[in-house]
Amino acid sequence: MLRREGRTMRHLSFFPLVLLVSVGFVLLLRNVTVDPSSKQIGSKLSLASSHSACSPALIPSSSSPRNLFSQTSSSRFSPNAATLSPANIVSKAQNEQDMRFPELKNDLLLRAARGEPTERVPVWIHRQAGRYLPEFREIAEKNGYMKCFNTPSIAADLTVQPIEKYQMDAAILFSDILVLLPVMGVEWTMTAGVEPYAVNAIKTDDDVEKTLVDADTVDIQEKLGYVFESVTLTRQKLEGKAPLIGFSGAPWTLLTYTMHGKDSNGRTNALEFIKKYPEAADRILQNAEKLVVKYLIGKVEAGSQMLQVFDSWAGILSEEDFRRFSLPYLLQIAKDVKSGLKAKGIPLVPMTVFPRGCGHSLKDFEDSEYDVVSLDEDVDPSYARSQLPSKTLQGNFQGKFIYDEPDVIRREASDMVKKFGTQRYIANFGYAVEKEHSPERIGVFVDEVRAASSKMNEEEKQSVLG
Repeated sequence: MLRREGRTMRHLSFFPLVLLVSVGFVLLLRNVTVDPSSKQIGSKLSLASSHSACSPALIPSSSSPRNLFSQTSSSRFSPNAATLSPANIVSKAQNEQDMRFPELKNDLLLRAARGEPTERVPVWIHRQAGRYLPEFREIAEKNGYMKCFNTPSIAADLTVQPIEKYQMDAAILFSDILVLLPVMGVEWTMTAGVEPYAVNAIKTDDDVEKTLVDADTVDIQEKLGYVFESVTLTRQKLEGKAPLIGFSGAPWTLLTYTMHGKDSNGRTNALEFIKKYPEAADRILQNAEKLVVKYLIGKVEAGSQMLQVFDSWAGILSEEDFRRFSLPYLLQIAKDVKSGLKAKGIPLVPMTVFPRGCGHSLKDFEDSEYDVVSLDEDVDPSYARSQLPSKTLQGNFQGKFIYDEPDVIRREASDMVKKFGTQRYIANFGYAVEKEHSPERIGVFVDEVRAASSKMNEEEKQSVLG
């Protein structure tokens, strides 16, 4: 009996080994996939994208910004710490690569916009393709401003200039928000030294009926085909060095320009108009919203990888009027663009809104379809974070510091990055580059953002690992 027990115990001693092998075999089977098209069997562990050693689909769902360094250090990790290098992350944009264009080599901006980890802060500047650059002025003076953005090859060359000069993390199409005015029914023009103005500016509610073109009847491809051609050509010329941003003016800002005559101020006229003819103003804004949506969807179809809506003159409205004549249309644009892209089977792209001068209403964008909120110079970073905890923030360097010495620029740029943190953040100006800005000092700003944010990430990484 004892011998039998001994024999039984010897048999049982093999049970843990058998169990271990069985469990391992089950786990192996769980990692095996079948390609339905080829019927070939392969391991999930070997299916990483050819663009990178690690596909996002293979990053464990628990790998949030709190535990990318160590599964045991989540309680100590700050969301501002550096995480993975570009070689180890493939963004959604890369997975949705449009075969018409070169592979995107720098997706830092898109990752930041989507709230994914970044190893440093991406940086670009509003109006970065502009008159502060000697190479820009050379082309613009030769061809004239209107011809520059009406000619796809020239617009593409101008868009790429700051990417070549500063290695910016984004390109924004060289164009003008006023290109939508003729589509709305308002012709505009400009001459040297004079602000653009509407030839047939809207002044009364009767003008709205006579002038406004119904957005539902507009073939946006026919009307603005040259802009879409510029987008496609620019994507090709960028050679994947940076994502391309497509933009539009917001309905309220467009309305102000429909009322800007040669000898009258459109902003003042617009403020008076909404008091005299609020229903007519609504008709303009509703119509503009539909056109903006068509326009932005067209830009994505042409190759834009991110979108931005500029409400440059929102700040002239009172808070009450902003909520009445601007905010609803801004929110609707993001909803309609994303639903429109889905309906066409087009991958969604990140969207940014810039409600300039409206820090009082930031919280209204927290539950919006926008991924990024761009901030003007007057918004405190900590306040913005408190109002927009789930959004990526963009901004808000004060352009006046570009006129200072390089040491001052470095100090202010570094302080800005410290206040915003390095995650869910895109460095930019609170407004835009001015034609008087020094190209060299713009370079100081860009370099400092990169250096300061990389250093912050590395220090945070070391503190977590240490």
